[in-house]
Amino acid sequence: FRMPHAMTLTSVRANVNTAPVGSTIIVDINEGGSTILSTKLSIDASEKTSTTAAAAAVISDSALADDGEITIDIDQIGSSTAGKGLKVWLIGTRRI
Repeated sequence: FRMPHAMTLTSVRANVNTAPVGSTIIVDINEGGSTILSTKLSIDASEKTSTTAAAAAVISDSALADDGEITIDIDQIGSSTAGKGLKVWLIGTRRI
């Protein structure tokens, strides 16, 4: 998707309808093909939210440009049971 306006990103989070089993879900967020995270977003096995993850996501590029192309890459989905129904939230403030 494309950013509807410039934004200073303060937090990212994700949740699923079906929790992964066996291993974590790992998600990368990119702007213009380059990652904006130095530690990727994850949802631990048997959990439904990233807010309780053992390793919190770390934002390395918080300045998202107006009309910037954002892509969500799912790097891992679980092992025994895949997580399903992923939703990713970009939280921040609009830049003028």
